[in-house]
Amino acid sequence: MPQLSVALAQRLLEVLPADRVSVDARTIETNSADFFWYSNLLEDRLAGRRADVVAWPTTPDELAATLAVAYDLGVPVTVRGGGTGNYGQAVPLFGGLVVNTLKMNRVLEVGDGFARVEAGVKFPEMDAAAAPSGQESRIFPSTYLMATVSGFVCGGSGGIGSTEFGSLYDGNLRAATVFPINENPQPIEATGDALSVYMHGYGTTGVVADVTVPLAPKRDWEQASFAFPDFIRAHEFALALIQQNEIPLRMISTSEASVVAHFAKSNLPFTQGRNAVLLIFERGRLADVTRTAEHFGGELDFAIDPQENARKRLIDYSWNHTTLWAKRTSKDYTYLQTGMDLGRFAEQYRAVRAEYGDDYQFHCEYTRWGGAPSVGAMPIIPYRGEARIAETIDFLETVGIGVANPHTWVLEDGGLVDGVQALLAAKRKNDPRSLLNPGKLRAAFTDDAERGRSFPTPFDRKASVAEVQA
Repeated sequence: MPQLSVALAQRLLEVLPADRVSVDARTIETNSADFFWYSNLLEDRLAGRRADVVAWPTTPDELAATLAVAYDLGVPVTVRGGGTGNYGQAVPLFGGLVVNTLKMNRVLEVGDGFARVEAGVKFPEMDAAAAPSGQESRIFPSTYLMATVSGFVCGGSGGIGSTEFGSLYDGNLRAATVFPINENPQPIEATGDALSVYMHGYGTTGVVADVTVPLAPKRDWEQASFAFPDFIRAHEFALALIQQNEIPLRMISTSEASVVAHFAKSNLPFTQGRNAVLLIFERGRLADVTRTAEHFGGELDFAIDPQENARKRLIDYSWNHTTLWAKRTSKDYTYLQTGMDLGRFAEQYRAVRAEYGDDYQFHCEYTRWGGAPSVGAMPIIPYRGEARIAETIDFLETVGIGVANPHTWVLEDGGLVDGVQALLAAKRKNDPRSLLNPGKLRAAFTDDAERGRSFPTPFDRKASVAEVQA
């Protein structure tokens, strides 16, 4: 272990007990990874990136003291929640310290229409605290069981519940307590427009200690899958549902038959050879939804007994869980993240099918974005190298399909970040030594280079700036 790694561990032991500071190799490996391996490209480029020390603060004061140690030593800091990100958000490109927040797991307050939770609180824990008051999460990722609420804020965008409540940017974050990294970190209470620099920022602009999120009145939900012989008709059914307001819906997910084939070994009876529309809707509305499906040429494939909702979850076949199922079929599958034009969906679908045939397996999520219905496609594709991915993205953009590239750890290249200068300003204020998750915000690297600054890492297993920007 490099000498300054020893120094870091020793200094951390002055502010944390020994059981919450680790230099164990297996622990470090586990805490230095997320689900970046969904991308074969990221799996290759991020292999071997490891922290040098892992720490688990349990209180805001311990978090502040931990950050002060890292600042004093000039050590890079990567903050980690449940580790369910897909873009290497939680991977320490330059080694250093991983701050695991899972032991900061107190639900601080549940009020009328909101919950305030510490950074390590997972969605089931928040829902358990909210249930006695008749409330529940508004939106959450398909990794519900593992993901932290704060991690979703810092690395996600939309998910289950976005059919009604939209994305994070649609009023789904009310406040956050954020720590800067300096010699004496003091909490910053962010609200309103000030929150934007912390949402989907990968922890580059500050360290979130707690968040306040809105809650929804708790409903009883029902799950069902509908089978369609034609994917365009499945889309029309899904579109009709997202455009109506009578039946409360929590999820609308469509998968082509080629994607359903990856579900063959699941514990749910998907009919093979048919396109699927997976729904979560208010309990008692199955007959209404079935009639609508039949109008578009579909039929009920199966419904899940609500008593089994905890064991049989359709969310496990939605969003990026579809990529997980595909990679269980073959490690050579990967995915893209795209936005379809609702007015040109059939045209775009046929253009892609004509160009790529069975090499492009459609899977779509229907949500509201900015209050308007939208459809995001997360297709399964075979991985045939970086050049092939670039070619595919270029083609999709020529037919009007927007792409948020999931094969990069650089925020600006992922396509979900606006206002880079605001992010950079927040980083300069809260992170004057560029220690927070370095390498993820290109604007910071560019700014450092223009100022003639090099990244101050003392560790042997560091990446060069050129490698990070590649």
